[in-house]
Amino acid sequence: MMASQKDARFDGKLKIYITPGGWMSRSKQLESPKFTADALQGTKWSLWLFLIDGYYVDYGDYVGIYLLRENNCCGKETIEVNYEIAILDKNGSFLRVENRKDSFSKYDIRGFPRYVTRKEVFFTKRESFLPEETLTVQCKLWNKEGKPVNSKHFYARTIFSENRKYFIWQIDAFSTVEPGLRKKFKDNLFNFDLVLNGNLSKKLDIDFISCHDNIKYIAINTYILDSTDIKENQGNKYYFVDDLKEGGLFPVFLFTNELISKRELYLPNDVLSLEIRFIYWTIDHFGCNDESGNLANKDFDLNDGEEKSEKMAVLIDDLKSMFSDAILSDTELRTSTKSFPAHKNILSARSPVFRKMFGNDMKEKNSGHVDIIDFEDDTLHRMLLYIYTDSLEDLQFESAMKLYAAADKYEILSLRNKCSTFLKDSLCPNRACDVLILADMHHDDDLKSSVQSYILVHDEVFSSLEWKHLMDSNVKLAADIMYRKINPGSSYPCNV
Repeated sequence: MMASQKDARFDGKLKIYITPGGWMSRSKQLESPKFTADALQGTKWSLWLFLIDGYYVDYGDYVGIYLLRENNCCGKETIEVNYEIAILDKNGSFLRVENRKDSFSKYDIRGFPRYVTRKEVFFTKRESFLPEETLTVQCKLWNKEGKPVNSKHFYARTIFSENRKYFIWQIDAFSTVEPGLRKKFKDNLFNFDLVLNGNLSKKLDIDFISCHDNIKYIAINTYILDSTDIKENQGNKYYFVDDLKEGGLFPVFLFTNELISKRELYLPNDVLSLEIRFIYWTIDHFGCNDESGNLANKDFDLNDGEEKSEKMAVLIDDLKSMFSDAILSDTELRTSTKSFPAHKNILSARSPVFRKMFGNDMKEKNSGHVDIIDFEDDTLHRMLLYIYTDSLEDLQFESAMKLYAAADKYEILSLRNKCSTFLKDSLCPNRACDVLILADMHHDDDLKSSVQSYILVHDEVFSSLEWKHLMDSNVKLAADIMYRKINPGSSYPCNV
């Protein structure tokens, strides 16, 4: 019996954020959240996207898109369906569309191995296919009786979140070092070794041990630090974690003859200094919903793509106006020289410290003001602007140092992290000691470790006036650095 005109068709969209390494050389699939097509006997489906098609090995130069009928679903053992798969541009128009009719048993997969070339998606037509690094795939299903006028809509998103870490590796006696030298890295997310191999032609490999289950992709970017403190990019390598888990050594990069021929530049005192940056991506799957607003997952984000960006821009402008024009403000933040009208609800939503002030029986709750005497007007204004708009304007080193301290005091962690990143990127011999003191004062081990690594490969810090002040004012911090300098790879053992 034919399904009703209202429910006989399924129409879904999948938005996928493609990582910068999306064109990697090994074939893996991305899977959409599972969805149920009630009109098609309650069958359950998912889309599989091969950025480098490996389902059919002969189609490595193509992106493949497939429809999979899930094994644990309702319906007949075999069902015949029509389906249409399209890639949409930012305005929702077709860039590519393909139609087929197939019979699906449970756990059958059908689709288009040569849907579109990788060259078009990632290079020649990248702006069209990947606006804001997002690929939008639309899938429509209907039964063999024909297409109805009305359709049921489904939305899903698969999002890759990006994270970064880095460390410094100094290799002494590089010219004569024996193959197999290892640099271990282990934290709560990763456990791997970098291995220096080869004799005359040396190379750097990764020996992967383990990582958190939620991490799917890794990129390693290697820089050589030359004698003039210039970082020379040696390129990126991208890896699927599943591949790394199979064991063995995977190449990171091969040292060139230029390294040896320009020893004074790259190997001062036969010491090679490498900065290893690695980026890792985790996958978050959000749930499904239909046009009535019934969500299959309470965390699903209904806004997608450009619509969300537009709405966010309007919202940020409105919140900025509320702050700038003091619209219906109900409290003031006061320095010794200036008052800033604000809103208790917004402050409380962004800062646990303000939430405690206004939610508990503290004087700020009823006084109508909060006295902030330990920060300058400019710092408080920047902090409030971030609270209202999530943006930073014209940040400089000095203002970032002060804003970091304010963000830490009021527990605005996202702001503190952004200031920390800015300070890491702004390190130089004359600034490193100040950032080190700041990190130590606020118990920020990540920032502190980054500054220590910077100082260890920039000897000119030790001859700076700032280093002399550090030795005078903080003996333990200075001693910790010197211990690490003399004993590479060790931690300072004393508690004095």
